[in-house]
Amino acid sequence: MATQAPQPEVEQKQPDVIANTSEEAPVEEAYQLTVKLPSGKLGEIKILASPHEAIHDIKQSIMESPQTCAHSCFYLAFNGKRINDFMELGEVEGITTESELQLVEDNYTERDVRVHITRLRDLLGGPYKQNSAAIGIDPSISFLTAVTGEIDEEFLAEGDKKMEDIFSNEPIPEHAFTGVDVEAPSNLADFVPTTFQRTAPQCLKSISLSGWNPVSHSRRLAGDLLYLDVVTLENETLHITASTTGFFINSSTASEFNPRCRGANKRAHSLIRLLQTLSPQFASNFIKVQDFITQHHMLEVLPVNTYFPSHPWAVKSSEPTFDLARPAEPYLNFGADAVDSFRDWNDELQSHRELPKSNLQERVLRERLITKVQSEFTDAAVRGAMAVANGSVIPLNPLEPEESHMYVYNNIFFSKGNDGRGTFETLGANDAAHVATGKDLEGVKMLNSIDIDGLYTLGSVIVDYKGIRVVAQSIVPGIFRRQDENSIVYGSVDNGVTITADKTFHESIEQNVAKPLHLSEHALVDGQGESTKLFTSVETKGLLGADGRRYLLDLYRLNPVDIEFQESECKATDGGAPAYPHKMTLLRPELMSMYWEHMFRQWYKTKVDAIRKERSEAAGAVESAEKDDDKKDEKDAEKEQQTDVANKQQQEEEDFNIDVNEFQLTFNTDVFTTANQGENATIKEQEKVIRGASKFLNDEIIPTLVLDFASYAISPLDGDALTKAMHRRGINMRYLGKLAKLVSVSEDKRIHHIHALAIQEMIVRISKRLLRKYTATLDLEESRLCLSHYLNCLLGGAVNAKPQPVLPAGKNKNDYSWAHLTPQSLKKIMEDQVLTWFRYTLDDKDWSQLKPLPTLREVCIRAGMQLEARDYRFAAYTPEEVAANAAADAQLESMLSRQQNQQQKSSRKSNKKHQQAANSLATATATLRRKTTFIPEDILNIMPTVKQASTRSVFAEETFEAGKISLAQGERQLGLELLMESLTLHEQTYGFLHPETSKCYATLGMIYHHGEDRETALDLQRKAVIAAERTLGVDHPETVHHYLNLGLFEHAAGRSKLALRYLRHALYYWDLLFGPGHPDSATADNNAGVMLQSLRDYKTSTQFFKRACATQENIFGKDHVLTASGYHVLAKAYTLLGDFNEALSAERLAYGVFEKKLGKDDHRTKESDAWLKELTSNALLTAQRAQEQQQLQDQQSPLEKVKQHANNAKSEAIKGELPIDQVLQYINNGTSGSSSRKTGKKSNQKRR
Repeated sequence: MATQAPQPEVEQKQPDVIANTSEEAPVEEAYQLTVKLPSGKLGEIKILASPHEAIHDIKQSIMESPQTCAHSCFYLAFNGKRINDFMELGEVEGITTESELQLVEDNYTERDVRVHITRLRDLLGGPYKQNSAAIGIDPSISFLTAVTGEIDEEFLAEGDKKMEDIFSNEPIPEHAFTGVDVEAPSNLADFVPTTFQRTAPQCLKSISLSGWNPVSHSRRLAGDLLYLDVVTLENETLHITASTTGFFINSSTASEFNPRCRGANKRAHSLIRLLQTLSPQFASNFIKVQDFITQHHMLEVLPVNTYFPSHPWAVKSSEPTFDLARPAEPYLNFGADAVDSFRDWNDELQSHRELPKSNLQERVLRERLITKVQSEFTDAAVRGAMAVANGSVIPLNPLEPEESHMYVYNNIFFSKGNDGRGTFETLGANDAAHVATGKDLEGVKMLNSIDIDGLYTLGSVIVDYKGIRVVAQSIVPGIFRRQDENSIVYGSVDNGVTITADKTFHESIEQNVAKPLHLSEHALVDGQGESTKLFTSVETKGLLGADGRRYLLDLYRLNPVDIEFQESECKATDGGAPAYPHKMTLLRPELMSMYWEHMFRQWYKTKVDAIRKERSEAAGAVESAEKDDDKKDEKDAEKEQQTDVANKQQQEEEDFNIDVNEFQLTFNTDVFTTANQGENATIKEQEKVIRGASKFLNDEIIPTLVLDFASYAISPLDGDALTKAMHRRGINMRYLGKLAKLVSVSEDKRIHHIHALAIQEMIVRISKRLLRKYTATLDLEESRLCLSHYLNCLLGGAVNAKPQPVLPAGKNKNDYSWAHLTPQSLKKIMEDQVLTWFRYTLDDKDWSQLKPLPTLREVCIRAGMQLEARDYRFAAYTPEEVAANAAADAQLESMLSRQQNQQQKSSRKSNKKHQQAANSLATATATLRRKTTFIPEDILNIMPTVKQASTRSVFAEETFEAGKISLAQGERQLGLELLMESLTLHEQTYGFLHPETSKCYATLGMIYHHGEDRETALDLQRKAVIAAERTLGVDHPETVHHYLNLGLFEHAAGRSKLALRYLRHALYYWDLLFGPGHPDSATADNNAGVMLQSLRDYKTSTQFFKRACATQENIFGKDHVLTASGYHVLAKAYTLLGDFNEALSAERLAYGVFEKKLGKDDHRTKESDAWLKELTSNALLTAQRAQEQQQLQDQQSPLEKVKQHANNAKSEAIKGELPIDQVLQYINNGTSGSSSRKTGKKSNQKRR
């Protein structure tokens, strides 16, 4: 993109880095262009652009610049000739790297006027302008600018920090943790930072379409396009005409139409310029708006176009604002004919997939277009699904039962995710159908990932809203037409009664699907006894569309059955768990891939071992013969033997010519199903393979995951991270109970947090299932009542053991099943459901360790709730609080009663007193103590949850992985080049705002940080933070980790106060995500302690080190080396604080563990021993001096005692404020070695 501002260092370096990669052409010189402006104070601007950049992209950058944002309808000219907007800059004839372009104002069309007005409204609304079309509150929000605040520290390059800074006499600077109780839990009311500013300065009272629209035919001939009404801050109403030549003030009023222009100075080409000349307040405040926008990072302002935006689960309620133009936004954005312009989603998706991909540029363009149209399809599908769930769409088959209804809306086909036609009756009915929809989407994702040629999948999205699952799919051409012959040419539509297998379809599946997925060709017997061979399951269908394309549908059985689970759990046992609710228990694709690789490695090892054995035997026979025939001395024999061994190893490496194609392992997805495959030895062998995969999951993969948890190879923070960790290893979530049992049996404190997380995840998943059942038949008003009551029963039982549900007027409890819930009954239901779905028995200990805030967060996210960000009480009231609350309630109720009586007695004439009484009554009512934790008004919005089959850029990911491998192998330059190329591919394919791009930013930022390029590292890490906030969520674990790293980078750059702001922000969300006790939290606390020491706040830093030690001791135990290291650091912190007794106690603990675990010769033991000796001698010296001092004070006059006390205080302050090495020197020599200071605890220390 062209730009007027200097680019961040990473972007400037990027062409140089990519220039060395294999596929890219040499980088051409950038164009430094001058653009002459038509009028105004600013005569020209400078543009930096690439020769391959399109002219319309350069125009867009001009429109987005604060200096030239008033221009939207113009063209660029070179040497007086208009340049085509779709040309590349380098294609313009005669242009050079330092040419001059002219910005020429163009005539407006009706579309140009709408764009101009929309852009002005967007500018006036600021970066967080209210979006009337958004499905939730605060979509894709970012807090980075709010958290950053005003930076009052200088950026320091490596080596700039000087030693004399350590001995500063300045007071301890105020920072993010000043006056903060480190041990206090996070308050949900602080979810949105107090520094977050949502609204921009107001420039106009209103801007709206005039009632004189639409323009009459005669006025269109005069050039009029649109009429506007603008009310300025000076309370002047302006009637404005948008014409082909610009904007002018007409002479109309609200009651009389007069199109004539008021005067020559009342006309301008840009509406912004016109308003600046007519309204002084608009002119001044518009500059403030521009400043407000430019204070934000570029990525905070850009729209999220290629990923479903995140919506926070906790939000601040805000009052609606009056805006006459808001209802007209669809017209301003899309024009009068937008309703009739339905898109052919299927043709767009498939046409983009058919684009060429023979070189890198074509692949990038193809993937970018596919990503964009899929994102737009998802957005349309979500809105359509909400309309279907709300009953706003008429079904295609209204006479059939509601469960079977089908819908078409906005050229998208919608159906409910239940068993409306009895397809899954024998497998679990609606439960099986619900799972099948998710597996079908998984199948679409699998086929999209392998990028099949000649076969097509539908655009697919699953939307869960108000307890209803809606499946959205693009429409196959001709699917609703009656045809003479069946369009299903592969598979079966009647459960195997008739089976077809088109030859072309079969061959295409073999080449494009069966090979990468390792699917087995197998014979199936239809109702007539005829055998047909298929690669996919009989339930997978191949359809020949009217457009000639071949589509694969119903892909929920691309993976085989988990037979071990099905045989053991899908039937009830005496005294055990009930039967699992459905038989759609399939293995995950990740597991099948891992199992295939596992079997391949075993096969390869067997081959290698056989070859080695054969060669060893042959070599032994030759050696024996040589010994018999040739008698050589022992020295020559030894040399020959060594040579033989070396040659043998080299020969093995060169001569292991094993043909990997000999390995054959394929999976039959129809085994262990109702499909008729006959009886033969092949089927038995295929069943054995599938059973082996199922055993591999239980015997190898799940135990290995537990070991990974114990070694901290994986350390999830929330339920979503735990789910992803299990899925990446091919483990279905039905094994969550088994995982919890394994973790519990291990009795390893290091993974106690995993057990707590697994319990929480099971409860959250059952909550989602129960809420789906309760809200499926409710409207939105009733859903809010149900959700608040459910939360009270789940999390508010300590506050109110018998919460009463709020019911609609005229309804009673018997009208709703959820209204009968109590905390005790819900607990019983939950325990039964957890046993049924996860084969795990919840006990009282499990319930006691449930953390309210993290659980509330997970339930809200899974159920699509947006909750008021306020402090909710979960703990029971103490007797003292109960008594105080009762007295307060009685007083308030008495006051309310008096006010009501006064209100009834007041005369109609005393309106003022009547209004004051009403206001007091409302205020008093609002202050009444809540009887429950949640009330219906806390639920501010109910949102859909979305699953989509998004494609991934394989080439970008492969380049990214290759870069990481190169770095791991020590090839830093090559690795950096590959990662930079991968970043370019990510930005071109996904855009700047995407989770994958965010990961790329973060990885590169860390590499530059280690390479001491701090400015580039910070720029990349800020981008990572914003991209994660706006796509994953402001409190997502990845966002939290990005903030922690950004804090480390800022601290390394010398901005420790800014770093602490980021750390406090991250630690706040960390507490909401998990609470205390996570293993990784000790690292974050240690980092915070180090930063606070650099600001000389030793007291607060010691609190963080103490908390880190407590976490490590709780998880690892006192006898662990990591715990000892923590105590060693804590001892240093106490020393800087001047608390030598505590320092000595901590160091003793550390030394004892180091000596026991590492031995006396280890450097950590030696260092600890040195500290221990010095601290011990210092303790003795301090005690001796204290005794002498006491004796001396007994003999001194009162005045001398005061002086001596002051000197002692100064001495103690000096000891507490010196760096660690100088504290040791002080202890050894009994002198500080530096001048005295006026205040204590104010010097810096070396970074640890």
